[in-house]
Amino acid sequence: MQIESNTTGMEAELTLIADKDARDQCVVVVKGTFTVDALGQLTLADTQKPLVYADEHYGDPGTTSIRYECDFALEKPFTDVLVVGKAVSPKGVPVQHLSCALEVQGRVKKLIVFGDRYWMRRFGLLTPSPAKKFTEMPITYDGAFGGMDDSKGTPKIAVEPENLAGIGFHRYRSAKEIDGTPLPNVERPGKLISSAHDKPEPIGYGCISRNAKQRVQFAGTYDQHWLDNVCPFLPEDFDSRYFQSAPIDQQFPTFTGGEHIRCQHMSIDSTVTYIIPKMDIPVRYNFIDRTEKRFGVLDTVILEPHDKVAILIWRTKVPVGKKLNMLRTVEIGEPLQMGDDGIIGQKNGKPHFKHLNTAIKWIQKEKLGEI
Repeated sequence: MQIESNTTGMEAELTLIADKDARDQCVVVVKGTFTVDALGQLTLADTQKPLVYADEHYGDPGTTSIRYECDFALEKPFTDVLVVGKAVSPKGVPVQHLSCALEVQGRVKKLIVFGDRYWMRRFGLLTPSPAKKFTEMPITYDGAFGGMDDSKGTPKIAVEPENLAGIGFHRYRSAKEIDGTPLPNVERPGKLISSAHDKPEPIGYGCISRNAKQRVQFAGTYDQHWLDNVCPFLPEDFDSRYFQSAPIDQQFPTFTGGEHIRCQHMSIDSTVTYIIPKMDIPVRYNFIDRTEKRFGVLDTVILEPHDKVAILIWRTKVPVGKKLNMLRTVEIGEPLQMGDDGIIGQKNGKPHFKHLNTAIKWIQKEKLGEI
């Protein structure tokens, strides 16, 4: 099976993924990169960002949070809205802290971004140092509350189950050990850290880890029954919500177009607005004995407000049955039409031909100056 044509101007690929009933599904992912203007209108960018085939982290995968998650999930019941960005001070004036907001369809999520701070001992008590001023500060789960405390050795390692990549988690460390360690840069308004042993809920706008507690609860049960009877397939109680990479408060009923999003204090412009376009992405699965048509579901929106960019990801799937070769080709977008010059479409300004001999004839004519 292969993609025979893609007329969308966006990146696309297919893969096979087994569902929890052990049925192979052909999943097609279409990924579009858009620029946004001052009115929030999205335009397909000249340069399209590539598909992500494995999770991309901000640094060492073992210690840092996810920047972009793999695009090839089986399905998502809701639309994820994610921000890969940073806090940007108004007019470039250095600040010690800044309030940022993500507003989606009237639902607002705020956070406070601080400059670098550390715990300092004063009169025998631990208190936060004054925050250093900044003009830009990454908003990542690396800078949110979390992490681990291994000060008592391997048998007693403690972790923050919602964010292993964060900072500021201290279960066993003494005041002497905590002195000089960093505080989180990203905090939740109204629930700021005041004690070195506070355990606030981590907050951010980006991808949460696959091992975060709020995702693990949907992963299912991997017990002896699973080992003996189901492995290597998904357990019976697996829930597709596990595939949602956004925090639960950034998951929304499936987008269909027209949704409004605003990012505040995440760009040199104080507010960046996005209006999600209504786009039908037809996908035709051509089997030997039939054709099945689906329409892509917009289940992931990634915003990069500092660059005025939005990445939209559509997904669709179809069961392929026991004989994989029954599915021959996949066509994405509106059907190609043969022109008088033999071209049946263009992608990134380059002609697309259905047959090799047609392409050879076109090249020969171009060399002779007939085109």
